Amino acid sequence: MRGDRPLDRTEIADALASIAGTCRDARTELRGTLQVLRGTDVEAPGALPGPEGIGGLVRAARDGGLDVEVSAGGLGTLPPEIGVAAYRIVQEALTNVVKHAAAERAAVTVTRDGGGLVVRVSDDGRGPSGGVPGGFGILGMIERARSVGGTLDAGPGEHGGFVVTAVLPLADAVSPR
Repeated sequence: MRGDRPLDRTEIADALASIAGTCRDARTELRGTLQVLRGTDVEAPGALPGPEGIGGLVRAARDGGLDVEVSAGGLGTLPPEIGVAAYRIVQEALTNVVKHAAAERAAVTVTRDGGGLVVRVSDDGRGPSGGVPGGFGILGMIERARSVGGTLDAGPGEHGGFVVTAVLPLADAVSPR
């Protein structure tokens, strides 16, 4: 139910299609991650999401009414596991902004800094009320960053809103061209 009315068939079909798509994406990502961990080749280029897919995430957030500024170019070749982690962190952070922040604007930056990839998503929304936000989104992002040896901080921005910053190590990454 949405509010006090039951979902109609179209809403149910859309929700189920979204769930099926998420399951397909998760299966593809898991298969690719296992291939990376086993040292085998990934079956097809683009099988794993990475920073090149952030534009699609930004478009979806814009379609949700959010004004998003993005800077994520010139990263060079990244290890697949780092690319996936960056993509998924941006995906979750933007989802949280659209769903919970009541923000008008957000900024997404993905940059190389020393030996790491820095992923930052900030917004001008209201931030969480009462301290730590509920749910598993932030915890999932922290676990995602840790899974590749990185760190993630999430909390109120200096001038309001909310900021998620992940630093993912690039020890094995190829320098940008």
